[in-house]
Amino acid sequence: MTSTLTSYLLVSRNLATSMQRKGAEPTVARETAYYQANIGKVKSVDDFMADQRLYSYAVKAFGLEDMGYAKAFMRKVLTEGTSDPAAFANRLADDRYVAFAKAFDFTQGASATGTDAVLTDTGQVPAVGARLSLAGALDETYDFSGTGEARFTLSSQVDAGTTKTATIVLNRASLTGKVADLSQVTQTEIGQAISAQIGASGADGLRGLVQVGIGVNGTLFFETTGITDYGFDGAPGGEGVNADTVTLAGGKVRTVSVSNAALSAPGQTAVDIGNGTDVPPDANVQGVVDAYLRQSLESDAGAEDTGVRLALYFARKAPTLGSGYDILSDAALTQVVNTVIGLPATSSATTSEALAARATLISSKVDFASFRDPAKVEAFARRFAAIWDAQNNTATDPILALFSNGQA
Repeated sequence: MTSTLTSYLLVSRNLATSMQRKGAEPTVARETAYYQANIGKVKSVDDFMADQRLYSYAVKAFGLEDMGYAKAFMRKVLTEGTSDPAAFANRLADDRYVAFAKAFDFTQGASATGTDAVLTDTGQVPAVGARLSLAGALDETYDFSGTGEARFTLSSQVDAGTTKTATIVLNRASLTGKVADLSQVTQTEIGQAISAQIGASGADGLRGLVQVGIGVNGTLFFETTGITDYGFDGAPGGEGVNADTVTLAGGKVRTVSVSNAALSAPGQTAVDIGNGTDVPPDANVQGVVDAYLRQSLESDAGAEDTGVRLALYFARKAPTLGSGYDILSDAALTQVVNTVIGLPATSSATTSEALAARATLISSKVDFASFRDPAKVEAFARRFAAIWDAQNNTATDPILALFSNGQA
């Protein structure tokens, strides 16, 4: 029998390859391809939950497969979202529901539509362009000297059949040399940087079609503008390549919308410039796919050895942990930590005082700050696997001797 520790090491030492192999399995590959092709078409919670393949893929990605059948419960999680502290997901002890609600929030983003001209008794009211103000006010300054990044897609429907977009990225790379101090980027500099990137998007993007400004209340706003392209010859009139193309600023087909985009690279930190930091489902496809593959890997490992699944799960969650309460709110993490620090599997922590004492005890024995170091996380997971072997497996691997000195 292969030990828990050996099995864990076989997976964890080359996790990327393990996930790649899992993704190549025919059933997994087929379901992943379906998710990638169809999640962008879904515009509401009802549409999402009506597509059983999409919904099943999503709940498994977030480790909620066992709750997939409880559609009324999950619908409440999704429809109430997370912005209100009293929302259903925020009142649940399990943070997986909060993550799920954030990932599948179909109300994210903001948009505005222009109006057509209207003839009244007193005359004609001209068409009005679309104007969109973000929900939150800008801070006085922002720090983009490190990993901070705001990344969003700005879109505008310019006529009945054409929508143009530009991706705006505010980070250290895009702002270097363009602002006075990367650690104190002002509201005005943010507006200027966005305007410059709109211009740089060119004729195929939003150059000349959308302008940005800062309102009196400190919010960013975007407004559609009209433009005439005089064609190749640059002169009014003409045919063919020289023909003029007029785009109106207003009208009911003119729109402007903002939707947060996935960050440009792992390790970047989302910065809120007024539109929150969550991204819509179709902007985080790869994140959900990676989560699905990792969950599938852990599930398959658990079918062979529960200890391997627990070790892999701990290694994934550890960097997010900060206290004994984070452990106690998760049965799997509690089992891992209890095993490593030698606490009994069950607890008499049935009152708030007892729970607080238990959380304090765990915090005194576990260095949560060390879990920001992948090497320390790996050492803790290996120690768990070794102890699990000693307690549960009759046939063990000689490598367990490496852990006999009791050091993590």
